[in-house]
Amino acid sequence: MTCPVSGKLLTLALFLLTLATPAWSQEPEQEQSGFAKEGGYVGVAGLFGVELNRDNFDGGSIYQKINGEEFLILPLLEKANMIRGILGVRYPKAAFEFSYDRTKHQGTFAGGTGEATFQAINVDGRYFFATNGRVQPHVLAGGSFPWLSVKDGSFSDATANADVGNATYRGFGVNTEAGVTVYPHPHYPHPQFGIGVGYRYRLMWFDRATGVSKTDFELHPRFRENGGNLVITGLFTF
Repeated sequence: MTCPVSGKLLTLALFLLTLATPAWSQEPEQEQSGFAKEGGYVGVAGLFGVELNRDNFDGGSIYQKINGEEFLILPLLEKANMIRGILGVRYPKAAFEFSYDRTKHQGTFAGGTGEATFQAINVDGRYFFATNGRVQPHVLAGGSFPWLSVKDGSFSDATANADVGNATYRGFGVNTEAGVTVYPHPHYPHPQFGIGVGYRYRLMWFDRATGVSKTDFELHPRFRENGGNLVITGLFTF
């Protein structure tokens, strides 16, 4: 014979057990240690007033193939605004990203006008400070693989019957940046959208070139490009 009180307690215990079982079967979500959302992200950045060093691209200098009749010009290029596409991964205090730069420049050489296209592939790492807050200072460092194509910037000889083609300069570089990233949208539990403002300084060395013959040449001497620009970046973590 069962006591009525004991039977009610047993029924209540079984009921609570059925509620608890689904909760125990679920794995707890991993908590983030920082304010911003972690994971993969995409972004776009704008760099303002980008130019190449006028000591090299001076509108009058020429590279000539050693013991040959192939020439590549170095035009004087105007400033232009650059667009960068970004793909990366955000961790609690750091991020790793790939980016692609592209910009078009108008140029002049020996009184004539033309255009050049600058492009680069970058591999960079960002480190964030004060990651528990909405405003996070950051620094960036990484490598760059740039190339510059000058339209009709190469010719085969100095006569009126010269073959003409594009001149392409290629090399390598180093990227640095210091700035601040702000997460303005109060998305729960971690904001996904960030806006960064910083100053980027880049060093590049161009050591190879291709002209009208499509032959890859080493540049002697190679030349260095350096410059700094304001950069504004928008990042969305998905």
